[in-house]
Amino acid sequence: MTAIAWNRDAVASNARSSPHADQINNDDWESDAQPYYARASFMKMCLPALLYSVLFKSALRVLSYVPFNSLLRIDPSLLRPEDCFMIQNSSPPPIAIITGSNTGVGFETAQGLAQRGYHVILACRSRQKGLDAAEKINKHIITSCTEQNSKIAGKASFLQPLDLASFASIRSFCKAFSEKYDQLNILVNNAGINSQGDVTEDGLEMCFQSNFVGHFLLTKLLIPCLQNAKNTYKNNEYKDEAGRIVNLSSVTHHFAPSNERTHHPNDGGSLPENNGIHDKHFWLGSAMPGGSTATYRESKLASILFTIELNKRFGSEKGIRSISVNPGSVSSDIWRNESAFTQKIYRMVYLTPKQGASTSVAGSVGNFPIDAIYLQPYWQPIIFRSKMNSAIQSFQRSYPLPFPMFEMLGPYISHSVTVPRLPADGCGGYKSAGQLWDVCDNLTAD
Repeated sequence: MTAIAWNRDAVASNARSSPHADQINNDDWESDAQPYYARASFMKMCLPALLYSVLFKSALRVLSYVPFNSLLRIDPSLLRPEDCFMIQNSSPPPIAIITGSNTGVGFETAQGLAQRGYHVILACRSRQKGLDAAEKINKHIITSCTEQNSKIAGKASFLQPLDLASFASIRSFCKAFSEKYDQLNILVNNAGINSQGDVTEDGLEMCFQSNFVGHFLLTKLLIPCLQNAKNTYKNNEYKDEAGRIVNLSSVTHHFAPSNERTHHPNDGGSLPENNGIHDKHFWLGSAMPGGSTATYRESKLASILFTIELNKRFGSEKGIRSISVNPGSVSSDIWRNESAFTQKIYRMVYLTPKQGASTSVAGSVGNFPIDAIYLQPYWQPIIFRSKMNSAIQSFQRSYPLPFPMFEMLGPYISHSVTVPRLPADGCGGYKSAGQLWDVCDNLTAD
């Protein structure tokens, strides 16, 4: 309790001296007649989204003799080799770290990058599950290369357990990595849980720390290794980059309003009253036990804002690029606590983990537009395309801010640049992103 109270007080006192001190005045924020949907709206949209997806896919099958896929541009986007990082025949091979990679989307992302030639380090809590996953990926690569009569590509390995709910574990992992490797080409912050209410050993809300604050610390500690990396495109017209950071988000970021909190932690301290904006008080409430009942959704919005702040701090001059990705609704291990019947339904209507990994792989190796911050995997029934059109063929498909229902389910197109829903802070989310960084920077301080 003492540590939590100290952190809360420190956030308030450090705000005046932070790089974002000029952003603290709440009068500068726009009214929270904001574009976020109420949490209850999520469940109301689930059934319509399911019906839309089933009926649309059925109609496409019935009308398969008509080239509707081409007319509506529903064919999956392809990652062209010339639009991706080039794997050079050099030693050591490029390195990628993927959290939560022993199962589901993380496993498929790891396997996809290993097949492209990366040495993928599986960062997960269980040593045995990590070793088993690495062995499975390596066997798959050997079999695939043998069948295609091609040279062995990359590989997967396990370094040591990583528990994102423990700052000590994160620091230990980063220390072990930096002692063995001096560069990191790709970091995919994939791991996540969808349950909430527990408290971590660091005194924070379990879901928000596991999904976001832990990844914040992991990324921050690995920045030097990411800066040392060099990612080169096959198309020499594209500029070389340093490391790439991919943050997993979700359609649920549309349902993270800042004006629905009805209570605050009761741990001997206090949080400011809800003021209806995504400022430092909002994010501190997300991190504190009992401060929010929607920490999963808030963690996914935080991932997008983290992407914005990473690009601001390390993008133009230091060459690190970051992107947030929505894997879509995936039948993966994240639903392991649901009933057997519910999991069966999910397997019928959701994307496979391999499909869900497509946005992560594209975000990891693709040359997406410089102003893109979010990829998602569904075709959108939108007549007007986003202004973010790209000359890069692999990322030509782009959409403006979608109606959330059409980002829950629908025709799968692999990946598309899409405008996410950002806080109404008057400057495109930058203000909220800066204050989120300040809060997490303090909470993770030694």
